[in-house]
Amino acid sequence: MKYNLRGKNVVLTGGSRGIGRAVAMKLADEGARTAIAARNETRLKETQQLLEASGASCVAIPCDVTDDESVRSMVDDAADSLGTIDVFMNIAGITLEKNLEDADPDDFRELMETNLLGTVRCTQAVLPHLKKTQGLLVNVASIIVRTPFPYLGVYACSKWAVAAFSNTLRQELNGSGVRVLTVYPTIVKTDMVDEEPVLAKSPAQTPQQCAAEIIKAIKKRKCVAETALLPKFLSMAFYFYPPIADRITRLFLPKGYK
Repeated sequence: MKYNLRGKNVVLTGGSRGIGRAVAMKLADEGARTAIAARNETRLKETQQLLEASGASCVAIPCDVTDDESVRSMVDDAADSLGTIDVFMNIAGITLEKNLEDADPDDFRELMETNLLGTVRCTQAVLPHLKKTQGLLVNVASIIVRTPFPYLGVYACSKWAVAAFSNTLRQELNGSGVRVLTVYPTIVKTDMVDEEPVLAKSPAQTPQQCAAEIIKAIKKRKCVAETALLPKFLSMAFYFYPPIADRITRLFLPKGYK
């Protein structure tokens, strides 16, 4: 039986742009009530206005996922505004293009602070609410976990950690009534890709396409989902014969990176 989002109260981080904004719009189409969170208040308000213009109910809550108190306050405000929390989605994230030889510990700390620890903070804050509603937690990792890409190693490490956290948590929450979905999006045409010119030649999908696949996975009650078909084949190549996968990956690199 499919999961029906109509009337559900959904909270998501990263709602000011990209995948987060697109997911919020798709949730509105499904009839969900949303609370969106992000650091950039101006962009967050833009998303809220788009949702309200479509007739959807939306609460915008400024939040910095790297700050414990900000996260706790956001979750409390969302629960107060919506009444309950049925679904929580950890979408907020940052990226970095840098080769591993030159990356320093601060680079890793910065991405881990947002991508991994931001997910951990939000999850721990919202779990008591999700246990009450026997709700759903959605964590966004990345296809780069399964298909490593040169010069994105720091980002990949942070998303590997998100995937490990999410999949382990799913096992630990068995019997609690809380479901966990781990999503592995492919490359998405957002402003984050502007920070990753190494991906310029790689096949990508729009935020709307990615969001549609995430919503589809939620409705199908999946626990793991990708958002595109092509990366699945490349991830199989990495698993069964890495040298071939390495060659395929290099085909997508701009000349200056080869």
